[in-house]
Amino acid sequence: MADPVFRVDLRPAEGGTNVALVGELDVSTAPELRQHADRIVDADGDVWIDCANLTFADSSGLDAMLRLAQQLRKQQRRVMVSNVRPMVRRAMEVLQLTELLELD
Repeated sequence: MADPVFRVDLRPAEGGTNVALVGELDVSTAPELRQHADRIVDADGDVWIDCANLTFADSSGLDAMLRLAQQLRKQQRRVMVSNVRPMVRRAMEVLQLTELLELD
């Protein structure tokens, strides 16, 4: 069961979908992100992921984000990630997620 402190908020936006990640994205909460992935992929347009309230991400959580980004890239859609904390950004760089995601 997912940790109750993690949440994925989806909102339609002009030209795509806004996704806000809240809490800790880890082995116990990654399934929640994967559950939302189909809705995100089925929506039209680009995807903006706001990590302002993402306090932690481990390799399992980032793998869920990577798989989502790969699905969107196959559809030639952009994935932009904002407000990434330095610790999470470093993990993304180590896992080479920055090649699929546009970080600001």
